[in-house]
Amino acid sequence: MQTGDDLKLLRLLQLADSALPIGALVHSCGLETLIEEGHLALPDLFHHLRAVLSESLLFDAVFCRRAHLRASEGAGTTDLDQEMSAFRLARESREASLLLGRRFVALVEALEPAAGVRMKNTHFPLAFGYACGLLGFRASDTVGAFLHQSISGAVSVCQRLLKLGQREAAQIIWDLKPDILEVVTKSARYSTDDVGCFAHLPELASMRHPVLTTRLFVS
Repeated sequence: MQTGDDLKLLRLLQLADSALPIGALVHSCGLETLIEEGHLALPDLFHHLRAVLSESLLFDAVFCRRAHLRASEGAGTTDLDQEMSAFRLARESREASLLLGRRFVALVEALEPAAGVRMKNTHFPLAFGYACGLLGFRASDTVGAFLHQSISGAVSVCQRLLKLGQREAAQIIWDLKPDILEVVTKSARYSTDDVGCFAHLPELASMRHPVLTTRLFVS
């Protein structure tokens, strides 16, 4: 017999899909520039993504979890959005995050109008956490789903930029699962006042992205 938890799991799996129709797959978040300029090669990809998880995605995970809590409290996220904007130094990465947030909110509103997300101009990690909170998903499951989608999306980008086959891509995502769980655990220990992010290489790469001679991605 189907239970409410079974249905929640299936819905969360759908939202965690990197192919969710919000346009995430056209954003490389600086990866295209790093690869084009020779700063990131296939042998380094796994360790690069581990570093991303431990730094910038940990930062996002903490904010995602806090937005989930705000949803349960019936509070807004305006202050959290302002903080996230301040930490995203590159215009491209900042605008990409806000765009994906708006599209994610619009999708959830279409899928589940009764949830009452109704957020405007919010960053994607906050939109994901807040919407999943309103939908009744557990906080740790929400953060894990967000991180899984982020890593899967990054690997998909690299498949189009590097000689990375489907099996090798699947192996990288599989092997990063323990790191994802570690970040989920860490995100519960920190408040938004405790975390910062100094991902200078991706941020500088995002800033240089508009001047690449050829581009496959928007950011």
